[in-house]
Amino acid sequence: MLQVLILCHGNICRSPLAEVLIEAAISADPLLTGRVVVSSAGTSDEHAGEGMHTNSAAILSARGLRSTHQARLFTPTMAATLDLVLAADQANLRNGRAIIRMADTQPEIRLLRDFDPTATGRDLDDPWGYPPAEYERTAAEISAAIPGLLAELRDRL
Repeated sequence: MLQVLILCHGNICRSPLAEVLIEAAISADPLLTGRVVVSSAGTSDEHAGEGMHTNSAAILSARGLRSTHQARLFTPTMAATLDLVLAADQANLRNGRAIIRMADTQPEIRLLRDFDPTATGRDLDDPWGYPPAEYERTAAEISAAIPGLLAELRDRL
């Protein structure tokens, strides 16, 4: 079973949105269903225990997907259980690497947008504090990375 974690700053906007979108894509892929588990966390504990941002939740609800979530902090203990960590941006990639270095076993860590060959830039910008259209843009960027990610996951199995 492959364990994949999506990592952003507060774990209320980008990473839970990506978690659910990727989870839905995996459940639609017969080669990956039941063989890959996706979760998310943040490099900051400032939102720990909170639910998903309402704009991220609205996007998922409109697609008939799960919108329940509880933000949590990424820890070395958590890192030791993972195969792959996908960071939203360069800052969380750096912070994630620092956390992973403290783990007993160290998963691979990459940027989520690296799986989109057409991406302009490597960071998935944080929509927090911006209007709903920015959350839609974030969802579109996540969705564009999903085919490349699924191909990578299939290769790992």
